[in-house]
Amino acid sequence: MSSDRELLFGTDLALTGAAGGLDLRATPVGDLALAAGNANIVQALTLRLMVRKGELAALGWPDFGSRLHELIGEPNNQRTRVKLMGLARAAIEADARVEQVLAVEARVLPGERDTVRLDMEIELIHDNNPLNLVFDVRLDQP
Repeated sequence: MSSDRELLFGTDLALTGAAGGLDLRATPVGDLALAAGNANIVQALTLRLMVRKGELAALGWPDFGSRLHELIGEPNNQRTRVKLMGLARAAIEADARVEQVLAVEARVLPGERDTVRLDMEIELIHDNNPLNLVFDVRLDQP
């Protein structure tokens, strides 16, 4: 039987990081793995941040994605981090399952001068527990 979270946040194919991109994940018996409920909303919001806005227009999703890629090549300073936080907030709040972004913080990881970690606290619809989402942005990627 499906849980309330699975009904609310849906089910999709589970993805895993592979060779700088994403790939489908298999179960131990060789079936395609599923992301359901909380795992699905985390995956969906992460994909929204990874995909360039407009990149899926040909598939019927012209507004899906974010504009984070526009800051690649910018210096890792306070001004860039503020822009990253604003662009991430806008992308996440475009998802119909998101009530609002409660907080976004940007920090530089020790020893990773070209990476900014975005820590977000997200209020989802019909859910009393905020979702914590962490997303790293590489400013030195082509």
